[in-house]
Amino acid sequence: MRFLEKFLALVGRARHASAVVLASLLAALVGFVPAPAVAITRGEVLARAHNWVAKRVLYSQRAWYAGYRRDCSGFVSMAWHLGTSYTSHTIHAVAKRVAIANLRPGDAVHTSGHVAIFVRWKNKAKRTYVAMEESRWGRPAMHHVRSIGRGATALRYRRIADNPILIAAVAPTSPAIETSTVIQTGLMIQTSAVIQ
Repeated sequence: MRFLEKFLALVGRARHASAVVLASLLAALVGFVPAPAVAITRGEVLARAHNWVAKRVLYSQRAWYAGYRRDCSGFVSMAWHLGTSYTSHTIHAVAKRVAIANLRPGDAVHTSGHVAIFVRWKNKAKRTYVAMEESRWGRPAMHHVRSIGRGATALRYRRIADNPILIAAVAPTSPAIETSTVIQTGLMIQTSAVIQ
């Protein structure tokens, strides 16, 4: 990414569209595949992944569904809305490593030959987690509890964005109580406060 930024700075006087086209062509020539320009939120990643779980899309390394290969890395590529199916060996090109303890919903857990979408921690020790994944021939995409094993790597898609916090005031049930709802990463938390 720094390469593209430096290149764009060099051609700063050129029209922006022309600079982007030139940078893309140059990147293609040197083998760099940029991530899509549009960011995706964590909630969107989880919703896209859950769509395949709900539709019970069957695992296959040879078959495609909605433009993506129906295996583990195709599933992550689809959830991250990459536009093409990466492999478990190439998915690193669009992600950065993060500490396992810093995994957040919509990130991915990569192990040797496998990758899955991280949903949440199953225990406080952060040794088991809930994943959404395509995992085996003949089985559908599913939620699965997995252990963080040795050699596991946490990956964060470079274009993922945290969901905006939306605060919607709800009509109070009594003049002395104010109620609001906070929605973040697909979770709803209702809070109340006494107004003095």
